[in-house]
Amino acid sequence: MGESLKSEHIVREYLLGRISDEATLEGLEDLLFSDEEFCSQVALAEDGIINDYVLGRLDHADAESFQATLPSDPERRFKLELTQALKEKALARNSRMAKDKPSFFSSIGLFFRQPVYAGAFAVLLIGVVALAIYFSRQRNPDELAELRSIYGQARPTETRISEFGYAPLLQLRGAPDPENQKRLRRIEINLIEATEKSSNARTHHALGVFYLTQQKYLEAIKEFESALKFANQDARIHNDLGVAHFELSKTEPKERKFGEWAQSLEAFKKATELDGNLLEALFNESRTLQEMGMPRQAKESWTLYLQKDPSSPWADEARKNLARIESEQTLFKSNQDILTDFLAAYRARDDARAQKIHNETKGLLKSNAVPLQLSRRYLLAKQGGGEAEARESLEALIYLGNFEQTKDGDLFFLN
Repeated sequence: MGESLKSEHIVREYLLGRISDEATLEGLEDLLFSDEEFCSQVALAEDGIINDYVLGRLDHADAESFQATLPSDPERRFKLELTQALKEKALARNSRMAKDKPSFFSSIGLFFRQPVYAGAFAVLLIGVVALAIYFSRQRNPDELAELRSIYGQARPTETRISEFGYAPLLQLRGAPDPENQKRLRRIEINLIEATEKSSNARTHHALGVFYLTQQKYLEAIKEFESALKFANQDARIHNDLGVAHFELSKTEPKERKFGEWAQSLEAFKKATELDGNLLEALFNESRTLQEMGMPRQAKESWTLYLQKDPSSPWADEARKNLARIESEQTLFKSNQDILTDFLAAYRARDDARAQKIHNETKGLLKSNAVPLQLSRRYLLAKQGGGEAEARESLEALIYLGNFEQTKDGDLFFLN
């Protein structure tokens, strides 16, 4: 199969944009990624087609096919324009210097035998090579940008990868659709090839990000650590290393989770030290502190994050996490502390705070539920002659009953 793809006929049809078979196209692209000799063969064949087109040697069908490829291939357009310019220059010189009208190739020969033109052509050739490299890079989309586009609707990790925009986290993710699988395979080949050709912070970081999106956390950690050997002061690499450790912790047994959390927290703190405005790292640090069961530190970190990012979709997630911490803290308070907090809010007519405490405990219907505590307080006060305390407890119960009736039409607490 590989050798048949290298036939002159297949290569010519490919360059003329006349191959529609997906398997053949995929095979050719794989060869272009992996076989330098085949790349040279294709480049020579393309130059031959361009020359034939300029000299009028292509038949009508081939010429039309060639023209159809030009709008999407800036490098080919540039080569075509250069070849046409050289032809016109040679023909113009030929008309001035040769009475017997030598052939086009004779004119080209005369043209390049003159030192001034030969030197100019050398400069032009260098420019062509540079532009060819530029256009070949432009023709291949930025792999990380394409990766971000694939996950634009559903992000692959709970924590934030550097420079990935907001997308909701889908808990259940199936395999990518066939089209995205092909895109991901091509991206991986490109990134691996890039690290092999040029091992540096950028290439290792990019490959690590790819592995991170594919849940290959150990491979991602290895690439990020390689990237940091070249750029240890890059906050984004430290952040993404922390993401890999955090996500890896979800797959580890309970006794090993804390070790991964500790390494992720260390990486996030390093990232925020290097760049205090790197929101991804500050968000991730807050989430890690929360996961580690450090509510006070997590609240402080989330609060700081919301000062720097008060309005993005990420900020909405930050507020939900902050509310979750506050709710969990309420549940761990003693019954007396819960009731004291409620009565303080009730007396201050702080409806939002009073109703929040009630909402956080009412679903349990246990001893710490505010209505049950108020009922006991009322009975004890009546038995002990504390009329003021009993009256306040009853009024507070009526207050909560009215709140429930207004909000949900629920008469349970009012009765």
